[in-house]
Amino acid sequence: MDDLNDLVLFAAVVSHGGFSGAARALGISKSRVSRRVAELEERLAVRLLHRSTRSVSVTEVGAAFFAHCESMSASAKAAYEVAARANAKPSGRLRVSCPIGVAHLFLAPILPRFLKANPEVRLELDLTNRRVDVIGEGYDVAIRIRSALEDSDLVVRHFGTSDQVLVASPSFIAAQAAVDSAQALQGVLGVGPAGVRGEKPRWRMTDPRGAAVEIDYQPTFATDDVYLMSRMAVAGIGAAQLPFHLCADDLHAGRLVPLLPDHGMPAHQLHAVYPTRRGMVPAVKAFIEMLVAALPDSLERANNEFRQAMQGAGG
Repeated sequence: MDDLNDLVLFAAVVSHGGFSGAARALGISKSRVSRRVAELEERLAVRLLHRSTRSVSVTEVGAAFFAHCESMSASAKAAYEVAARANAKPSGRLRVSCPIGVAHLFLAPILPRFLKANPEVRLELDLTNRRVDVIGEGYDVAIRIRSALEDSDLVVRHFGTSDQVLVASPSFIAAQAAVDSAQALQGVLGVGPAGVRGEKPRWRMTDPRGAAVEIDYQPTFATDDVYLMSRMAVAGIGAAQLPFHLCADDLHAGRLVPLLPDHGMPAHQLHAVYPTRRGMVPAVKAFIEMLVAALPDSLERANNEFRQAMQGAGG
């Protein structure tokens, strides 16, 4: 495609009534403007301007051509304004997907501060444990928690790990013959996430020697809401694998007791994914920065508390 700048130069000549006015408006030499417009006419094989020693006027073809050039210039100006706004303060709609439990545990305490600091941002938080298609479904950011970081074409921002603990209520433990070994827990009643059809409900752990241990349980209640899962565990419906963040108060109060505290459960990776770092709009940038500032320290404090609690329980 021919140089679109020549169309802008031609439009400036018409708008400013001649080559001198266009040159002053554009900050370039009159001779350069004249030469580029002449080259444009040569490429188009039409005369756009009538020239005389004293004035410049538009031909009939030039007038029609100018209307399109003027429209193009206005569109280009509008495009630059959009880009300029993208570098301004955070504003507009911010669409975020987040697992239900993560939202309750990690986002609820920090979202008010973010929204107060960015009053022009309209946050739409979609709570779902489904793995959303970030680009295809129009999300700006998706927060995820997985047992391993995913291999993704998206930008992945890791915040830290969330330690997991296998727990049950004192009344549930009292009703069992034994809960002091992985073998004793095989087939125990449990509450957990809705699994994939055909897969056995199973907790995966490592024993004190680092060997892999798997405990198959009988699901009495399945949900993707970890908070509801914790309430069922407190009520004695079954044992449950829970984030320590969620059940710390219940453990401290004695409403829940850790099972096999000398065993380890795979920590979950908390991270966010988003399409690109380049040209990131201010609302997305501010949201990611808020997560980076808040989540790693929160996770680390909870994990340190978890390790101390497990050492005490194991002792």
